Amino acid sequence: MLQKRFLLCTVLFVSLFSMLFMVIYQPFSATTWFGFGSMKKAGVTALFYLVAVLSLVVSKLLLVKYGNDHIVSTRRFLLWHLAEFFVIATEYYFFTVYFKLGLSHELPQLLIRIPSCVALILAIPYSMVWFYAQYKAKKEELELFKVTHKRETMESGRHLIRFSDSQGKHKMSLSEDSIYYIESQDNYVQIFYDLEGKLSSYLLRCSTQRIEEDLEGTSVVRCRRSFLVNTTKIVRYGKEHGHFTVTLDQPSGKTITVTPAYYRTVLTKLDKRS
Repeated sequence: MLQKRFLLCTVLFVSLFSMLFMVIYQPFSATTWFGFGSMKKAGVTALFYLVAVLSLVVSKLLLVKYGNDHIVSTRRFLLWHLAEFFVIATEYYFFTVYFKLGLSHELPQLLIRIPSCVALILAIPYSMVWFYAQYKAKKEELELFKVTHKRETMESGRHLIRFSDSQGKHKMSLSEDSIYYIESQDNYVQIFYDLEGKLSSYLLRCSTQRIEEDLEGTSVVRCRRSFLVNTTKIVRYGKEHGHFTVTLDQPSGKTITVTPAYYRTVLTKLDKRS
């Protein structure tokens, strides 16, 4: 749930869900003023959504940045979203008062009713996203357990590389020749490996430097700032458009550019292989 792409998709989902919810909820609430019945109301509605969505986007980007430098516990995660709720509720209250939208409640009543309205709008989509993330995480853990258990059983006589997260907890084990490449994403690395003839991947919270240390002495080496590649999986290499590139075997088939800083390291591994 701390991946930038997932968080930004969450903002999109919450925005679309809230629009649909408000259309259904408005006739039953005296606190909502959303609508397109007049130019003023349509303009204020569009402006409010723009401000609210920008607030959520900024919040998610700050959360990603914070998560890159700190461990985000469940408590901190929930407090962060509680802060989002207060920001959106404050913006809603400001729009209600500033544009004098003619709601039938006095301001003290609005201070009570607006938070409950905003909480209802945000709680439903956030709960759905939370359950989806938990389902996806559990499914991934189950698949990973099956893969690791199967490989440890099948390859008990072979050297397995153990991958641990930033806290030192063992997450998976893979044989060297099953790895295709590793891509770093801030404080995460995504490991791409072969699973019964299909390319699979696992996202691990760990620095690229630590992964390099775990892979020292193996055929997996860094080829650019954000990529490590298994040189035994390279089926073609050479210059393309002025850049040295390597192409991996299927099922990956991926072509990766090798930067000058790591060109000699990759070439040395390829020479040893031949």
